[in-house]
Amino acid sequence: MEPLILGLNSTHPDAAAFLANKNGVIAAIAEERINRVKHYGGFPREAILEVLRMAGASMADVTDIAYARNPKANLGAKLAFMAKNPAVGISMASFRFSMHKKVKGVSLAEQLGVPESHVKAKVHNIEHHLTHVASAYHWSGFERAVAVTIDGAGDFCTAMMAKCEGSKIEVLQRSHPPHSLGVFYSSMCSYIGFDRYGEEYKVMGLGAYGKDTYSEQMKKLCWYDPEKGIRLNGEYFDWYKKMLDRDAEEAALTNEAGELKAPNFYNQKIVEMFGPARNRKDPLTEREHDFAASIQAHFERVYIDMVRDAVKKTGCRDLVMAGGCALNGVANGKLVMQGVIDRIYIHPAAGDDGTAAGAALYVLHNELGIPRTGEVGHAYWGSEWTDDQIATDIAANTKGLKFTKMSREDLMRTAVESLCRGKIMGWFQGREEWGPRALGNRSIICNPSWPNMKAILNARIKNREPFRPFAPAVLFDRLGELYEGAHEVPFMNIVYKTRPEWRERLSAVNHLDDTGRVQTVKRSQNEMYYDLIKNFSDKTGVPVLLNTSFNENEPVVHTPAQAISCFARTKMDCLAVGSYWCEKPEELAAKAEVISAEFSKTK
Repeated sequence: MEPLILGLNSTHPDAAAFLANKNGVIAAIAEERINRVKHYGGFPREAILEVLRMAGASMADVTDIAYARNPKANLGAKLAFMAKNPAVGISMASFRFSMHKKVKGVSLAEQLGVPESHVKAKVHNIEHHLTHVASAYHWSGFERAVAVTIDGAGDFCTAMMAKCEGSKIEVLQRSHPPHSLGVFYSSMCSYIGFDRYGEEYKVMGLGAYGKDTYSEQMKKLCWYDPEKGIRLNGEYFDWYKKMLDRDAEEAALTNEAGELKAPNFYNQKIVEMFGPARNRKDPLTEREHDFAASIQAHFERVYIDMVRDAVKKTGCRDLVMAGGCALNGVANGKLVMQGVIDRIYIHPAAGDDGTAAGAALYVLHNELGIPRTGEVGHAYWGSEWTDDQIATDIAANTKGLKFTKMSREDLMRTAVESLCRGKIMGWFQGREEWGPRALGNRSIICNPSWPNMKAILNARIKNREPFRPFAPAVLFDRLGELYEGAHEVPFMNIVYKTRPEWRERLSAVNHLDDTGRVQTVKRSQNEMYYDLIKNFSDKTGVPVLLNTSFNENEPVVHTPAQAISCFARTKMDCLAVGSYWCEKPEELAAKAEVISAEFSKTK
């Protein structure tokens, strides 16, 4: 029987499913896209059923199930921790045992609603950070690489360094709790009021508005030691003593509100050092701007120190990365622009959703010995909808809107003309993206040169904080002309400096510090999206489009019906969904603001 591997991130935030065979990836999707609960941390039932549907397979065809967790991993470090902190260690161990027992108490077949006889697969448990390494390395196409993974914590590990060659992964170093760069960053974010799960990216954007005035204090809090790995000063952080890691995990399993509150990991000594913490509803002041700049700057110092040491220890200058911290595009840009490494590959789902991919890929290549398949250069591995299915959703959700079916040529021409006129467009095409970024198939798109476009987009649709930047999607062969960088960025995870002569022309995607979180686009990766940017460039001389995720205070839209609903209730001007085009009449555009406000109250 040919191997068919199902990788799962289950009972952990950003639950997801991933399916692969000997030819590589078949399908991948996060549970939140389907059940509409942000960062959902339960069992990914709908995601499993969807990847099987996309493959035309059933559970009876699955030969191996790879879970992105291994309770037996890092046992020595766990026991040492428990010996030093017996009350806390025993309580945490008891909680995790009861959690996993609860999960195992219901069979996979029962959770999926299929006969027990259909689930014959062999089960593999792969260590959390090893799945991060495998997700990036096995997709990189590199024959030899150094791997660095950094996040909050997973399987009692917070960072990993590994040497990768052929299909072999050799772990060189692990950092263990309570030492965590991810905990440092998220704790400091909570301190200045960004206390929701996954809000670190907001602080990264806010940092451009401040100065690194707290650098000396930050150096006391967290650092990198070449012998011991990441170090976190326990005088200022007692997350493990409070067992807040346990609380976060429990909240993730039961979360139905779609908004997890990040645990408060810092202690009173942080308040004594910096003053009172900011309440999330308080206005942002110069102090928060400088604090954000200092958090980001110190994160970069520790991050770059670890990568430099990894390069030194392996002699390899090709880097692969994953883990939630690898989503920090500003730090990634400095790795490239400072010449710390030569080449970098960051898995598109670098957070914990990507561990589902890494678990499957580790089993496929490291345990089953199936040869690697070369670089994966795009992230379009999710659901796709036919024009007939789209037409059905249009008929059920028109809301007074008139849709016209067009040829590809007419749709492209109409879309480009609308963008040239400053219209804001919903773009729903092809297969859904894998990972947190909208990369041109589930995107809201507009003209980055249009006067005040950033403010217009925020006021009419996104309702985001004004300090958060929007991203530029640029033709790869024009990258070096517009930005101070030449390395390909297909997954929008590197920030580059905008060249001076382009800053005004790209005003809507040029951040306060004259940077952009770039996505490079090749035609071989996405024909439709490339042609849209190219045709826009031919008309305007600007080979860039502003690209942001197709959503409004919700997970990125998954179905045509959700795309139509988002379009109808916001002040988006036009929508291309498959072959269908709709331009909103003025009276409906005016009415959309009221509908949007009502929708936001329910989220």
